[in-house]
Amino acid sequence: MGRIPSSFLAVESAGAPRWERTPADRQLNARIAQQSRRIHAPAFLGSWAILIAVWALGLGSAAGQTPGNCSEVDLDYICQYTELVQGVAASCGNQCLSEGQACMEACMAAQLELSSTCIGCFGEQTTCVVQNCFFACAFLGDAACAECALTNCEAGFNACAGIVDQDEDEWTNLCDCDDNNPLVHPGAPGTGQGVDNNCNGLFSPAELAECTSDVNGDNIVGTEDLLSLLSVFGCTSGCPASADFNDDGMVTAGDLLIFLSEFGMYCL
Repeated sequence: MGRIPSSFLAVESAGAPRWERTPADRQLNARIAQQSRRIHAPAFLGSWAILIAVWALGLGSAAGQTPGNCSEVDLDYICQYTELVQGVAASCGNQCLSEGQACMEACMAAQLELSSTCIGCFGEQTTCVVQNCFFACAFLGDAACAECALTNCEAGFNACAGIVDQDEDEWTNLCDCDDNNPLVHPGAPGTGQGVDNNCNGLFSPAELAECTSDVNGDNIVGTEDLLSLLSVFGCTSGCPASADFNDDGMVTAGDLLIFLSEFGMYCL
């Protein structure tokens, strides 16, 4: 099901839960914006910059590969701040053109909040492109350079970074908040199953589920509801209606199964 980052806060809006960033996230956004303004180089500076910066987009589909050197935090960061990562990758790619991988990694590490192992994947692409695409990038123009880089180095970058498309919905785990569910990806329509289908961190009425197991009425089926259910579990007469999910007058295994099927859902 869709993830709600731990740094999001729930607030009420028109009777339905909505999710907003915490002050810490807003401070991070401010730092990112300030940092972005310090990048004086254009977003893309010729062929070399294009082929280095393209990896920030995670363009490839790499189903079946195992997770790589970029953590979930790294991938979320790249997704949320794609333009910043592109700009830094482009600028560093030009600055380090003659100095290679170590220069690229140090340049990016000084400007981005990514792990060293993840940044290492960008550095490896510098080596890959120099080894495989020097002629195309030096003499054949931007389009040929980018095509060569994608053909020769994209799969290696995806494997290094751990960029995959497990559910084959044409969205990799770079921005797909549930890469095991093809109904969840950026732009997906709501399915009324209590998950964040479009991965925007908000719950629309079309995404919220009609839950029977939300005992405490907080719009999510969670541990507090489970504790309430267990407190009367085994009741056979005079049972509270709030825990008798199947309306059979008892609180038994049937109600527990209903609860488990809805656990974690966000509700109307």
